[in-house]
Amino acid sequence: MKKQIYAVATLIATMLVAFYGILLLDSSERDRDIQNLQSQMSLVVDSRAEALNDWLQAQYAVLGALADNASLQLYVTVIGMSGANQPLEEDPAERDYLRNLLNAKAEQFGFLPERIAAKLPANTRPLDTAGLALLDPTGGVIASSDGMPPIEGRLKTFLDDTPLTEHGLLDLFPGRGTHPTLGFLAPVFGETEEGKTQVIARVLGLRQVDERFFGAMKQPGLTAKTAESYLIRRDGNRIQYLTPLHDGSEPLSKTLAINSERLVDVAALSEPGRFHEGLDYAANACFAVSRQILDTPWTLVHKIDRSEALAQSDADRTTLFSVLSLVLVLFGAGLIVAWRYSTSLRAEEATREAERLAQRYKESSERFESISRFLDIVTDAQPHAIFVTTSDNTLSFGNERIAEISEIPKRELEGRSLIGLLGQERGSAYNAINQQVLATGRPIRETSRFADQNGQEQVWRSFHCLLETQDGAQPRVLTTIEDLTDLMRERARRERNTRQLIETLVGLVDERDPDSAHQSRYAAQVARKIAEEMGLERPLIETADQAARLANIGKVRIPRALLTKDESLSEDELRIVRQSLDEGPNLLKEIEFDGPVVETLRQINERIDGAGRPHGLKEDAILPTAQAVAVANCFVALLSPRAFRDPKSFDEAEAILMQDIDRRFDRRAVFSLLNYLNNKGGKETWAEMTRLHGTPRPSSSRDT
Repeated sequence: MKKQIYAVATLIATMLVAFYGILLLDSSERDRDIQNLQSQMSLVVDSRAEALNDWLQAQYAVLGALADNASLQLYVTVIGMSGANQPLEEDPAERDYLRNLLNAKAEQFGFLPERIAAKLPANTRPLDTAGLALLDPTGGVIASSDGMPPIEGRLKTFLDDTPLTEHGLLDLFPGRGTHPTLGFLAPVFGETEEGKTQVIARVLGLRQVDERFFGAMKQPGLTAKTAESYLIRRDGNRIQYLTPLHDGSEPLSKTLAINSERLVDVAALSEPGRFHEGLDYAANACFAVSRQILDTPWTLVHKIDRSEALAQSDADRTTLFSVLSLVLVLFGAGLIVAWRYSTSLRAEEATREAERLAQRYKESSERFESISRFLDIVTDAQPHAIFVTTSDNTLSFGNERIAEISEIPKRELEGRSLIGLLGQERGSAYNAINQQVLATGRPIRETSRFADQNGQEQVWRSFHCLLETQDGAQPRVLTTIEDLTDLMRERARRERNTRQLIETLVGLVDERDPDSAHQSRYAAQVARKIAEEMGLERPLIETADQAARLANIGKVRIPRALLTKDESLSEDELRIVRQSLDEGPNLLKEIEFDGPVVETLRQINERIDGAGRPHGLKEDAILPTAQAVAVANCFVALLSPRAFRDPKSFDEAEAILMQDIDRRFDRRAVFSLLNYLNNKGGKETWAEMTRLHGTPRPSSSRDT
């Protein structure tokens, strides 16, 4: 009976765990669906932002073409010479030409005013709502198209606020017609009689925005009923909607408070470029993504109601939950039946058959898993992002790592642009590098620094090379990206810790031996210069610097009384001093330095003639860093006062070092120091070493 109760309890616990697993799977599927939705919405908003930018650039191009028109520049110059304040009825032929040119361009490119009524004759005077105008540098009208409003009020302020040599954008405002008005400004440059280039006029364009502008908000092929793209801007403490909305609001007619709770448009203004979840302008739960439109105060928002966005996903997950639950129930029922049937003799045979089937299934499953793992290893084992782009910077291949970075499923990578994959900043940077590879055919290695979503610096090292193609196929560029962010941060942290540790140890030595205060710092300066003059590589120069700072670390084991004794030391005392200095590097053996710092410290008391300690090394067996530190340490010690002698002068120190060449010191290290002292301003740079101790007195009989 107890076994039966235990079996039933085990079955119930197993089913509860399985139900919990189903709930976790349901939650994971929902998160994945929202992530896919975010990717899809980002593609739409990026496409619409690009369409808006193209539309704006097209308007500037119209004004730029007029400004670059040679005939227009010539006639403006002639009119300026004949007097720009003539009445219109007395205009010369040049003004007629300019007016006709502006009318033609206004009609060709849509800078047309709204007519009073659609059924009135075509020659009826239109409302003064839009057009093109050619202005002199002071804002006076040289010529304008029909329907151009007078230059006053908002237009006058816009002209005054825009620098004479720059392009300008007059933001959307309610005009005299039924549609909002948008203004553009471009300078016209010409040459003076002295041959100098200056602004001779400006072209002002006003156009009413209608479906030709609002059409840029609509994504072709988008079927979602609640999906909507619109422009917003901040107007004081309110959000103003610039384009028509699904609730029937006309452009510029709808505003909401900037502190509206959970409003996605508030988040879009404060953090453009992110994914938002909250309420839309109609208080419906929605998802949204936003983008800032370049060189405008506008933010583009693309939103979709949450109910529609997740409708199919919710249905699929409900079906999946139901099916899995039913399977689990059936599985539990089957277990109960099998358990009861196992009490009979026939159940035993069924169990044996089930075991044989399970073994065959296991073997087949293991073979399949082995093949799958092999394929995964071949395609996705690399830790770095790998992708191939065509000449138009769209992906033709990407591995699993680039899919993780872009948060886009691997199966959806092909055909995407680099900007859509990596974002505006990274995508534009790699686009430029790939175009350079395509142009030159040479591979490029580049280390780039970007800011992540939290403003932290990211360091990426990339390699770009041209892939050879055959049969006239489109050229492609292979790119690999290695994320060095964690490595750079860890290296900087380790370097900081090493510097702090060295400074702490140096301070401890200086406290115990007041005669050698500042010696470690000076020795490090001298050792660095010697290493540089010897032509050592950068890591060895840093090793010499660090070792020089720690050269006296063994003094922490020397009794303070010996360090400050002003009499000659006995042989036993000298033995204690030398032994402590030789064992000093052992205090640092557990510290990881980037260079051979500890080994350098062990060799600074070796002599070039082999008579040094502790191992009697000679000549090239002694590290060059140890040779540099030994000379530097001796040089600084000679310049420093001791309890038993006065400091040496530069000349005296040089003479002593020269005497020890090829005996105690290597000639390269000594000559490198002397070269810096006498030929590169070393004595002036290090004059403070002697000034800190006063004027040197004649040296005593005791040497360093």
